[in-house]
Amino acid sequence: MVDKTPQDGLRTLLRGETRAAHETLDAAMAGLDLADPGDYARFLRIQYAARIGVEAWLVRHAPDDLQPPPQAPAIAADLKALGEALPLDQPLFAADAGEDALGVAWVIAGSSLGNRAMLSDLRKRGHEGQPASFLGNEDMAIFWHDFRPRIDSWDGAPQAAVSAAHATFAHFSATAATYLPQAPQ
Repeated sequence: MVDKTPQDGLRTLLRGETRAAHETLDAAMAGLDLADPGDYARFLRIQYAARIGVEAWLVRHAPDDLQPPPQAPAIAADLKALGEALPLDQPLFAADAGEDALGVAWVIAGSSLGNRAMLSDLRKRGHEGQPASFLGNEDMAIFWHDFRPRIDSWDGAPQAAVSAAHATFAHFSATAATYLPQAPQ
């Protein structure tokens, strides 16, 4: 059970409670070199396949102010620009009934920070030509800017938000596992 003390903000708590899940996902994706067109396409397929289910879940279960802007259209545009088809395998995302959409929104919106870092890295490495509708999407950065104070001042019970964040990371990790080559045992 997660305990929240008055000095802990929810964002800090979510970050601490999901650190291992976030690191697991990052480790799975670390083998992709986004400067390589094949790896970049694989990265985008993973993002599309995972996000389409999460975005659909948020539309059904989250209040309007907890629905980050959809990113699937930007990812689809990037895949099209690369001459790649959309992934057919689009697993459903199913968080438990009692889970708080705030935790899902936190994972999705917070990922825009990583997207910015990846785009910056691509540019520093001289790969400005990669389609970047997704990585460079401004809508999510704006949502994050408006969403962050809400998390920082949140005073509800944290377990539902933490559980939802874990479910979101697990969904992305499971989706990534279906698209990434398995290491030899």
